[in-house]
Amino acid sequence: MIEIIESNRLIEQVIDKHNGFLKTFQSEFSDLDGKLNAAKEQSVAIKNEKDSTEARITVLNEKYYLLFHQAKKLREELFNKVIEKMRTAKAPNIQDIMRISGKIDEFEKRLQNSKNIEDEEKIIVEIKKLLYDFESEARKSGLIVTGKGVVDILNEANSSHKELISLQNKPKADTGAREVDKQIIEIEGRHSWLKRRIESHNNALAYWEKQKGGIKVD
Repeated sequence: MIEIIESNRLIEQVIDKHNGFLKTFQSEFSDLDGKLNAAKEQSVAIKNEKDSTEARITVLNEKYYLLFHQAKKLREELFNKVIEKMRTAKAPNIQDIMRISGKIDEFEKRLQNSKNIEDEEKIIVEIKKLLYDFESEARKSGLIVTGKGVVDILNEANSSHKELISLQNKPKADTGAREVDKQIIEIEGRHSWLKRRIESHNNALAYWEKQKGGIKVD
């Protein structure tokens, strides 16, 4: 009888010991589990943002040049239509229109080769002035035209270029991603260790609970 009581007490002490370890380990594990999940989500978010930014840069790098080309094409079509009508009407100021067209053409060539946003904006301002002159000369011949479509495309191209520059100047995500990944590795080491220890103590606890249940008093 005494032996059975002593055995029960000993087993209960062992069970208490394992429960104590489990309480400590599970508390830390739960805390680390939350930190690990948060770090992984942050890592995915950083990498997704990086991929999205790189894709946007690729698009913008091509877009603003394409828009400059579209603006030039639209402008040439507009000038050709006006010049054709002025020739038919034998308008005296047709040479002024052609002179304006030549000046804009030079500015358009500079836009296609421009890499500097400040120079680009100055060129666009000059083209806008020349388009206004074009509209005024056309009115002298009784033609109502607008270069607004061309101006809108030039403004869009300029906005695209500004966005490209802002994205290129953003702090690189690589450093942030490396720091988060380093944090994940550190947490995962302790997280895995705790998981193994919890499983070990749970198995031991189940064993001793079974042993305790198997001791009977006659």
